[in-house]
Amino acid sequence: MKILGISNNLGASASLLINGKLICAIHEERLTRNKDFKGIPKKSIKYIFNKYGLSFKSLDLITYGVANNFQNNYLDKSIVKLKEKYKNKKIKEIIDHRYKTEKKWIQKHINEIKEFAKKNNFLKKLKFQDHHLSHAAGALFTSPFLDSYIFTADGKGDFLSSTCYSYKNNKLELLASNSTFNSLGYFYSNVTSALGFKPEKHEGKITGLAAYGKKTNLINYFETFIKFNNNKFSFTIGNDYQPFFCNKKHLPNFYKKIKKYSKEDVSYAAQYILEKYTLKWIKSLLPKNKKTNVCLSGGIFANVKLNQKINEIKNIRNVYIHPAMGDQGLSVGSSYATLSQIKKIKPNFLSSVALGNSYSNKELKLFLDNNKIKYTYINNIAVEIHFELSKNRPIGFFSGRMEYGPRALLNRSIIYHAKDKDVNIWLNKRLNRSEFMPFAPVTTEDKAKDCFLQWKHDQVAADFMTITYKCKKNFINKCPAAVHIDKTARPQIIRKSNNIKLYKILKEFFKISGEVAILNTSFNNHEEPIVCTPDDAIASLKRKNIDVLFLENFKIYGNHIN
Repeated sequence: MKILGISNNLGASASLLINGKLICAIHEERLTRNKDFKGIPKKSIKYIFNKYGLSFKSLDLITYGVANNFQNNYLDKSIVKLKEKYKNKKIKEIIDHRYKTEKKWIQKHINEIKEFAKKNNFLKKLKFQDHHLSHAAGALFTSPFLDSYIFTADGKGDFLSSTCYSYKNNKLELLASNSTFNSLGYFYSNVTSALGFKPEKHEGKITGLAAYGKKTNLINYFETFIKFNNNKFSFTIGNDYQPFFCNKKHLPNFYKKIKKYSKEDVSYAAQYILEKYTLKWIKSLLPKNKKTNVCLSGGIFANVKLNQKINEIKNIRNVYIHPAMGDQGLSVGSSYATLSQIKKIKPNFLSSVALGNSYSNKELKLFLDNNKIKYTYINNIAVEIHFELSKNRPIGFFSGRMEYGPRALLNRSIIYHAKDKDVNIWLNKRLNRSEFMPFAPVTTEDKAKDCFLQWKHDQVAADFMTITYKCKKNFINKCPAAVHIDKTARPQIIRKSNNIKLYKILKEFFKISGEVAILNTSFNNHEEPIVCTPDDAIASLKRKNIDVLFLENFKIYGNHIN
């Protein structure tokens, strides 16, 4: 059975399942070079069709999980009930506006996919799935767990902001949900906006800044309009909170309060609230007297600090975060949700997210020769990495298939040694970025236990750089550039089973250098997608983002290109 998944929302993507196995997944932004591309992922679909010799006619199903094609009478009644809580006419209007806005948003996206389906004659094959079910299915069925609790959380999706499912005996069951009107995602994004950053894009900056802040009375203010009762969040709508991406005009009290504090202290308060209430929610729904596995998906779980706190909950055995936790993962999730409704399927761990395009040495040589670019063919990549890093040269590393998800996992990465604690300043400046968290360390599975406290071999979340860990003293001393101010790091663990080529390269590099990790940051300039093609990589080298480029076995210096 061949299933194509399509997402036309923020981070549009396409994916392909064949007989239940995910064999390809691509974000449209990597091909269009348009960051956070929204719309039909036509180039991604074309790539998949060309690579696997497919067409819409040859597919069995096409799935869609951005929004469900439904009319819900219960929802209409719940809106009436919500409005009854408020006497203020303005707030009733806000509730109506939220409802109409989301309906309009849903219809817009559904109309776009339907129009595309009619044009390409696959409307009868098109299957709609609920937004949060798609998040949940994507996490569950790519996880290593045979039973688990699955939590999803974001700004909104099919009038929900978060859900909890249980999975046991091959049955996925919805246990609880919170509506769009009670969204921790909107709260965190509105803090992002109030601090002058872009919501749905720069929330990670708040996470980074939070480490530099301190506890203040701002937390008490936030808790005047955020409550938790009976396994649910409850937000008071008004001048302090609204379930939208808001500005000062909409939230005068909110902006006035925030202005009294530093960006660092505001970020600390926002992170504190996110962690406190998410943990309350998760703990309230988990079994009390036994260890359980937990899967996470949705944009909120891009927050690596939050994920660490969840992993430290006593009765959680293990945590898995879907590598494409945001809406870019909906193409995959909708396909798994659909397949699970057709036949009984079990989770099949996605050990690698190298699911995009790749280039052979033969193709790369032809590219370099045709563009008259000077290069050196290298046999021992580890030796060459050691040589370049000993000269303090940032390396653009381009190897294997492009990764699926927001993280660069060494297939499209900039790498450097972890000894220079100032690298975050000067390299981000070269990349035109303003970041507050150090770059991520990459190490091998045999060294990870000596670097990170509480890391265990069966914990795969760190394989995809989706969680932070407290660092051991030796690691802090040897790799200061990789350690956050709170003595944590966001590692990537390379295993024999998920990337044997890079595992061997790193093993040899560590043997030669005596190091225990290297630094990894995404191979892109500010506000650009991660590089996808050799052309993109060369353009970055020309821009002096890096000093030297490794294209598979070819090494190119910046002063060797025109």
